[in-house]
Amino acid sequence: MSESKKRSEQHLIDQAGQQLLRSKLPAHWVLRDYRPDYGLDYSLEVFKETDTVARFPTYETLGEHLFIQLKSVASARTLPLTVYERGNVEKAPERLVKDKIAGTIETYRFSLERAELVTVERMGVGVPVLLVIADLEAQRCCFVCLNDYIDKILIPRNPDYQAKASRTIHLPAINEIGSMIGQTALRWYAKRPKLFSAFQRFVYQENELKWSADSPNWEELAIYFARRIQTYDFWKDTEMWIPVRWWGDAITRYLETGDLKLLDRTNDAQKSEEEITARHKWEVYELWLSFGMQN
Repeated sequence: MSESKKRSEQHLIDQAGQQLLRSKLPAHWVLRDYRPDYGLDYSLEVFKETDTVARFPTYETLGEHLFIQLKSVASARTLPLTVYERGNVEKAPERLVKDKIAGTIETYRFSLERAELVTVERMGVGVPVLLVIADLEAQRCCFVCLNDYIDKILIPRNPDYQAKASRTIHLPAINEIGSMIGQTALRWYAKRPKLFSAFQRFVYQENELKWSADSPNWEELAIYFARRIQTYDFWKDTEMWIPVRWWGDAITRYLETGDLKLLDRTNDAQKSEEEITARHKWEVYELWLSFGMQN
């Protein structure tokens, strides 16, 4: 008798890994299959609870997304990875300072084919792609941002990384989906596209304010800019980066009171009107400068 199609053990492992991943994510987040698969398995959309009083809470999308590439294994082990200090890889290729250990972290090792790495590299870093390993024996899913890994580790360390058929990627075990650290990191990565967009606007606004510094209408422009950015929803929802809330509060204070109050006001009675006016202008420009410096 002729044999029919067979289902391999890896198919069962992949199915179990998919189920494990879904079980680790918040139930109100949406994980969508990304088909056809050319290196990206899922898109993930982040939601937040909007009504904690009602018997049945509701959730709204934050417009925050990321991609996931899932690799499922029956079992895997983590090994310690020694991390050394190094220079800024945006300015020069990686040079490790071998006599200065920055720390040691436990990581999963996973080999990715060249085509998978090149696909993600071509996407740039604007929309995060997370490489997730589903360890069925340990019942956990750990991840690393693959765009950042390629951009900040793989290329600075191996500019010709495409010369090999595959490369080993390290996934920190501490980046566990379902843990507090993992949950915070997922939310942070999903915010990246909107933050990138916002900071591009901040830089533009800062440059325009510089050009208008000698104009009598400089503050009219500043107020308009402040109104444009006040509506961003991340000001009070990015607790993992404290300055963001501080900036948002400063913008609101500026629009409501006309005073940023970045500097001490104790001796204002002893200051001239010209000094107070100059300080006010400096504070406004300093706020936008701080936006640009964080880009």
